[in-house]
Amino acid sequence: MKNKKILLANSLLLLALLLFILVPFWAIKTFKLVRPISENVSLILSGSASVIVLGGVALLYCLITKRKFKNVMVIKKISIKQIYLTIFVAFGTYIFAMGINPITVKLFPVAIKDSMQISNLLSGSTTLLGLLVVVLLPAFFEEIFFRGIFLDAYDGVNKKIKYLIITSIFAAFHGNIMQIIYVMFLGFILLMVREYTGSIVGSMTLHAANNAISFILSKVLMNYMNNGIESSALKSAQEANISISSVLLQASILFLVGGAIIYTNLRKLKEYKDTDSRAKRVDQEENNDHLKYIVRDGNYMVTDGEIRAGKVSNLTKYIPLAIYFVSIAVIVVSKY
Repeated sequence: MKNKKILLANSLLLLALLLFILVPFWAIKTFKLVRPISENVSLILSGSASVIVLGGVALLYCLITKRKFKNVMVIKKISIKQIYLTIFVAFGTYIFAMGINPITVKLFPVAIKDSMQISNLLSGSTTLLGLLVVVLLPAFFEEIFFRGIFLDAYDGVNKKIKYLIITSIFAAFHGNIMQIIYVMFLGFILLMVREYTGSIVGSMTLHAANNAISFILSKVLMNYMNNGIESSALKSAQEANISISSVLLQASILFLVGGAIIYTNLRKLKEYKDTDSRAKRVDQEENNDHLKYIVRDGNYMVTDGEIRAGKVSNLTKYIPLAIYFVSIAVIVVSKY
């Protein structure tokens, strides 16, 4: 069953990638949009694709596995304390990003192109639309897809391997060099918050807070700095010309500050969860121990044919995932 769920999730990932490519083209032809498309229209297309593709695929996963949406996604209320601790983590991740981005630009100068595109999109769009598409929609639909479907499908897989796969999928899905290193880091923190709060609402809160901080500060800087987009582009170009030692020194300071904020509040989230659910965990462990014996006994009854089928499945379930990463690599290379 576990192998089938992983194969299903990986296959749906390929479907989501294909739809994300096709939906915008279909919308442009259907509504006869003329290029170049305005920033507001681009955001609307992006937001619509997220709702249709990520939301639709998540529902399809639930239908195929015949389980309720809230159970698959683990939608539970979190406390006020967990909310404000998560928001503090978001401030830490933003500070951390300020250290990662210059390193990315230094290592990959082509990332300046991504920075320009993001700046153009943010500066040319309305604030209300930006808050909806950049802050709220990703916080919900990306979470139910990446921290919902894939955490459910990969349940039982080694934690380190599971986290590595999910964060890699999440980072690659963004499809640009500028964000890939930071999104890998953010994806890992989102998984930690999801684990420590025991609910996808926790990772949604972090995702929304992180995007909101980034979006609002970017908007403020673009509105009040002289030459808006040009200043942003000039800053990125200057970062590429700074010596690697200076970049690493600045990044180290930001990593220490951001890392301290993240570590402190993640630890408090974990302590809160451990304290709040200690009694329930004891009961659950007793039940799990009983179930382990049942599962273990059942495993001895597996026939040789079933074992061989399992070995084949262990190989085939990752084929869609390999195709996904190769496809993303081709898309990114062709883009630059």
